[in-house]
Amino acid sequence: MLKPTVQVHNVDGILVAEFWDCLRLDPAPVVDFIKKYEAHVAMQGRPEVVIDLLGVDFAGSTALGHFVSLHRLARPRGGRLIFCNVDPTVLEVFRVTKLDTLFSFAPDRSAALAMAQAPSLPTPQAATPGPLSAAMNAPDGEPEANGPTRPPRYGPSNNSLGSGLLRGSRRRRLS
Repeated sequence: MLKPTVQVHNVDGILVAEFWDCLRLDPAPVVDFIKKYEAHVAMQGRPEVVIDLLGVDFAGSTALGHFVSLHRLARPRGGRLIFCNVDPTVLEVFRVTKLDTLFSFAPDRSAALAMAQAPSLPTPQAATPGPLSAAMNAPDGEPEANGPTRPPRYGPSNNSLGSGLLRGSRRRRLS
């Protein structure tokens, strides 16, 4: 039986990770890569990372969680994770878990390296509330100046059933 491993290459100061014998991406090679990334950054290496998922057909939640941990290490240093050669099934897992907004994706390794060479966009310090978040902060039933009316919250005062059945069965307040 083959043991999943990670091969790490330094291409112009950018770490490139290739996962070998990983039809199903195991967490152990990702953890190994995190250790290699920490050593690379400690030696003043660039914080950008290219992760080549060629041959990976499935990525579980544990492996994805380790990629989020790696992102948390890279982002404060101005780095980012750029995935390439991602199988459509694995890309769908990124989309469903909403991690596709956290990472960058490229069709192949050369495109990913080109992205890593380009300067990354600055991180906004504080997000300004958009219309949806402004509407969510409005009091119940009151219209926003430029937004929709927020529906009233469920709870004891807004229980249209008139019985304690709904109130007694819900432990949390819906909003």
